[in-house]
Amino acid sequence: MYNIDNSGNPYPYITPKEGAAMKTAGLASAAALCVGAVIFVLCTLQAQAKGPLQHIQSFAIYYAEPSEQALAALKKTGLAIIEPQLYTPQQVAGLQEAGTLPAAYLSVMESPSWNETRMGRLQPGDYLLQGGERTHFAAWDSYLMDLRQASYRQVLLDEIGAAAEKGFTAVFLDTVGDIDEYVQEPALREEQRRSYVAFLREVKARFPGVFLIQNRGFDSLAASAPYLQGFLWEDWRGEWRQDEWSAKQVELVRRYQRKGLAVFAVSSRSEPKDAREAGRLRFVHLETPSGYDTLK
Repeated sequence: MYNIDNSGNPYPYITPKEGAAMKTAGLASAAALCVGAVIFVLCTLQAQAKGPLQHIQSFAIYYAEPSEQALAALKKTGLAIIEPQLYTPQQVAGLQEAGTLPAAYLSVMESPSWNETRMGRLQPGDYLLQGGERTHFAAWDSYLMDLRQASYRQVLLDEIGAAAEKGFTAVFLDTVGDIDEYVQEPALREEQRRSYVAFLREVKARFPGVFLIQNRGFDSLAASAPYLQGFLWEDWRGEWRQDEWSAKQVELVRRYQRKGLAVFAVSSRSEPKDAREAGRLRFVHLETPSGYDTLK
């Protein structure tokens, strides 16, 4: 049966019962669409999980003595990477009260000669030998270490413990990238990487509430990411799109960023493109053209 509209065109006649059924079906379809949209949003939010450090919008790296001026500047940042041996528990508490997260510096793969406390505890076997020789970095007067040695890992754990006693709840894991860059033999490199992950497990077992921030070490990130809350890209450059290696690392880091990893980037130069590109990737950026012993 058909009706005729105002233009003389026929259209099907719909009974009141059929109309009610169609209305019910339409509402059901709309509800299904709404539910689907909600599920999509929830899945998106889950895919872009927020990590415990992703709220931080600024940071500083400062390894010199904590003068009053330096402490005042550090209190204006969200994260302060500092040398724990130079700070008192009161100074650490003061930073935390100001809303700053103090992160204790820890050199993982290198032992610097200035750290007399550590150097006095090292065993001969703690140094990584390559070709029967120790690897010495003259620029920093430091030595490449062997993470396979339980005695050396214990030294590192004790340094974290000393920092924790002062109130530090975050640790900055420096020189991890040495595994990629300075361990020459592939088999030995992989042994160091496995030992590094074992060390991270030890840290989490002994200090379950500590936040860990890794500096570089891109080839280790897949294995270490489950234990990390932050990642620092030292020597960041805004020209990453023009460099195949850098583009690959950006893809890698962003994969874990979406899972909650906070990403920080530091440039040793004043180049607007560095900050601009970091911002586009939601990396928290810092310029340090004068090094790590001064603050702007």
